[in-house]
Amino acid sequence: MSHKENHEKMEVFFARCHCGRVQGRFICNATHLTALVCNCSDCYMRKNVHIVVPISAFQISMEESLEDATILYEWGTKAAARRFCKVCGIMPWYKPRSNPDGVAITIYCVDWTKNGTSQPPKIDVMNFDGANWEQSMEKHDGKISAMSTKKGAVKFDWW
Repeated sequence: MSHKENHEKMEVFFARCHCGRVQGRFICNATHLTALVCNCSDCYMRKNVHIVVPISAFQISMEESLEDATILYEWGTKAAARRFCKVCGIMPWYKPRSNPDGVAITIYCVDWTKNGTSQPPKIDVMNFDGANWEQSMEKHDGKISAMSTKKGAVKFDWW
């Protein structure tokens, strides 16, 4: 499939917290995505299923600053930045440790139909062993990336 064919399937989607105070939009493939289920203690407790998009494909779309609307939570290495809405407590996206140049978007916080499409993209799910983060990242050449092509790594061929 050519880059042009992939590009033609790209659409803008919207992610938000429960109350709508924290909002953002991103561009991704409109027909097929691969999401990650991580078993690190944070993702596991939240039952987080997320996609990772390049930071250049993401834009915050709020009237107030993200810092004013959210509470920052960091733990462990503090490489990941998680911001929870101060009103409803939901975190629609975060900066993942595995891909600091990307944004991890919680798929259940996405309004897949707001852009006018009638159905969400097909979403395949891949498990990621975040409980053994260092070994998993070594297996994936240092990061889970939108451009990763190593066997067993996430491959987002739509960028």
